[in-house]
Amino acid sequence: MPVLEPYPSLGTLRVVDAMHPRLISCDPEAQLRSVARMMATYRVHAILVKEHGDESLPGGGVCGVVTDTDLLRSAETGDLDERTARSIASAPVPTVTTDQPLASAAEVMLEHGASHLVVVEPHSALPIGVLSTLDIAAALARFPETHPVQPTTATVA
Repeated sequence: MPVLEPYPSLGTLRVVDAMHPRLISCDPEAQLRSVARMMATYRVHAILVKEHGDESLPGGGVCGVVTDTDLLRSAETGDLDERTARSIASAPVPTVTTDQPLASAAEVMLEHGASHLVVVEPHSALPIGVLSTLDIAAALARFPETHPVQPTTATVA
């Protein structure tokens, strides 16, 4: 009787299997209302705050990230037109590489209390995408379709 392998754990998937391979960023001086428009337009929950021309920063010029939760906190005070992305951006931004196990990325998220990580290219350390907790959930949910589990046979003595 064939025995199927169990569904994989986070350790068998890599960051590249779940990440969004694009960066949506804003200038540090962007007004928060503009950042909110970007989130709504691109249907994302986080916008990177990027210093243009400063590739010496970790993550290739990424100096912070503004999440939808950060915006909600700022909206309570009603100052979306006065405050800038830099003023509420979480920093430093935790990073992971494309080749890291998804389990490792999940640990980084838990350690930093972060829902988003910047994904960097392993050799250059330049940012190439974003990984969110929702991306991890989606990778786990669709695993059989995108990475079919091959049945193995076992003999019973």
